[in-house]
Amino acid sequence: MEKHPQPQRGTNGAVIWHRVGAFLIDSILMGLLWVPVILAGATPGDIGLLALTFTGLAATLVYGFLLEGLYGYTPGKYLLGLVVVKSDGSNCTIGASVLRNLLWIVDALPTFNLVAMVSILLTDDNQRVGDLVADTVVVKQQ
Repeated sequence: MEKHPQPQRGTNGAVIWHRVGAFLIDSILMGLLWVPVILAGATPGDIGLLALTFTGLAATLVYGFLLEGLYGYTPGKYLLGLVVVKSDGSNCTIGASVLRNLLWIVDALPTFNLVAMVSILLTDDNQRVGDLVADTVVVKQQ
């Protein structure tokens, strides 16, 4: 995996549907992370289920927060040629990644990502609420 690929500045308006596709890919992959937790959780009892839940939560946090902070993308974004950068073009940081991903609560709930889509369509740099707060943009990789 290439760490922080070079961004193509100014392409954030051309990636809206790529972002939707990356979100769907990442959602499927994160869902697959939870399948073993759910399947195994039926048998070990309360302590086992709690341990498996924490394992699934840790995997989800690494997937969502650390990959963007360390590499600039998740597998879905990488497959579709996207990278997350700070609005000045510098690399996304772990702090910015955590902030932008925590704000999915605002972007996604309770409207099934309607807030995110409206925000992306109405802002000059095509940013969802999480991007605005974390000062990040999603652009194409060079």
